[in-house]
Amino acid sequence: MNKPKIQINILDDSTRRVCDADCGEDWSSPEAIALAHQRIIDRFGDKIQLEYIDLSSGTANHHTSEWSQVIRDRNLLVPLLLVNGELRISGQFDIRQLLDVIEAEIEIGAR
Repeated sequence: MNKPKIQINILDDSTRRVCDADCGEDWSSPEAIALAHQRIIDRFGDKIQLEYIDLSSGTANHHTSEWSQVIRDRNLLVPLLLVNGELRISGQFDIRQLLDVIEAEIEIGAR
């Protein structure tokens, strides 16, 4: 039986840039998402779904509106890394950290 897919969401607000120097991965870049997607496929196959959501894009739905409110209420740093809807990282992270979080999720789910 196939294991269910793991849904990875990167929620960002491209209008909120906190630092001016090299601050990690620019997740708003299509190249960064493409590279992350390829690294995920290379390492885990096709059981991971990756989606980038720009909260400032104006295409908010109920789910993204809720997260926008959580970000304001809890004063969270963007981007956010969500795994199956659960917050894993708030603030800058790179592809290595993304892969580590996925690996941990797979290991926990295997138990």
